[in-house]
Amino acid sequence: MYFNTFAEQLTYEQIENIINEGKKWKWVSYVILPLLTLIKLTLVASCLSIGLFFITNTFSFKATFGLALEAEFVFLIPPFLKILWFALFQTDYTLQDLQIFYPLSALNFFDYTTVQPWLIYPLQLLNVFEIIYWVLLARGVSQVIERDMPQSFEVVLASYGMGLVLWVAVVMFITVSFTP
Repeated sequence: MYFNTFAEQLTYEQIENIINEGKKWKWVSYVILPLLTLIKLTLVASCLSIGLFFITNTFSFKATFGLALEAEFVFLIPPFLKILWFALFQTDYTLQDLQIFYPLSALNFFDYTTVQPWLIYPLQLLNVFEIIYWVLLARGVSQVIERDMPQSFEVVLASYGMGLVLWVAVVMFITVSFTP
């Protein structure tokens, strides 16, 4: 796939060098991925805890961390769907196709080559799994605060939703800043 993607831009030796460098630094991903997941869970739990604090006047980070951890399992499904998609349906693909594709997202309704780079992440984020994640968070919050789903969903919207909007704004700003 690297050879197909970079064949017009790089020599065979340069592509081999990229592959070898990637293999040399592969261990870094094994360290960074759990660390990034822990950071994400901590941020989600913090947002939810702050939202719950404003509703119930109690700060329960441990409970919200557990909720975030349980709900996070929904994001294990998209990589499997991605593998199935490229193995069964789109067997001729480039590295960019593989990087950009997110199953059941709004980006799939557009040709990503015509979409502005700063819109790609928000369109990827608008997907079925994110909606399921929100519902799972709301269900967990309803169990913690012992209120019905609509009130719990409001808590998730006000706390996690605001954190997510800020995160998307930062990613979009960085994308605009570093895209030529």
